[in-house]
Amino acid sequence: MPKEPIEIDCEEVWRQISNYLDDEVDSELRDILASHFKNCSHCSAVLDGTRNVVKLVGDGRAFELPASAGQNLYKKLNNHLSGGQQKKRRR
Repeated sequence: MPKEPIEIDCEEVWRQISNYLDDEVDSELRDILASHFKNCSHCSAVLDGTRNVVKLVGDGRAFELPASAGQNLYKKLNNHLSGGQQKKRRR
């Protein structure tokens, strides 16, 4: 009898991305996450973005961010995770 694929939701994937990139997940979870990334373009984009941030931060160059950047990021993440829709700004 073939094994049924184990489903994992996007929020759990997001919680595990750092561990995945740091190779701190067991082989079973790594396979589950890898499969999810192949089938979910949104999580794959989050993985790529996280990987890029790690490269930027790890390259030794320092850069200043506005004080409000962290607050804005957390506000947007919390809004997204709560399922809320935020109005897009016109430029």
